[in-house]
Amino acid sequence: MNPFNSTFGDVPKIFLDRSKQINIVIKVLEELVSPYQITFVYGLRGSSKTTFLSDISNQMSKKITGL
Repeated sequence: MNPFNSTFGDVPKIFLDRSKQINIVIKVLEELVSPYQITFVYGLRGSSKTTFLSDISNQMSKKITGL
């Protein structure tokens, strides 16, 4: 079975390590004056755009709530 079947919003079982990219995005979003306050994420269908953004959202939520 192909672990890379694209399903909207589903987190894949195998997730490539994008921690470097995620940390960069979080860092610039946390800056008070940032040229990245509006960001456009695009890519092919099934390229994990939603998963990438969900991971950023989850990590930022943990920082805010202190969990």
